[in-house]
Amino acid sequence: MLKRKLYCSNCNREVQDGEEIYAKMKAPKHSVVEIKAYLKKESEIFCADCFDKGK
Repeated sequence: MLKRKLYCSNCNREVQDGEEIYAKMKAPKHSVVEIKAYLKKESEIFCADCFDKGK
C-alpha cells in the first residue's frame, strides 16, 4: 500500500501518524473515499504548533 505523506503548509514539517492537524478546505462535492489524498490535493494542512501560533 502506498503511504501518502502530509506536510504542514506553514513549516513544511511532515505530519506524523496520530498527530492532531487542522485543515482549511472547501467541503467536498462528492463522498471522499481516500481522505489523505483529498486532503493533500484540496486543502491547506497545519500542524497543531503552527495553528496555535496563528491564533
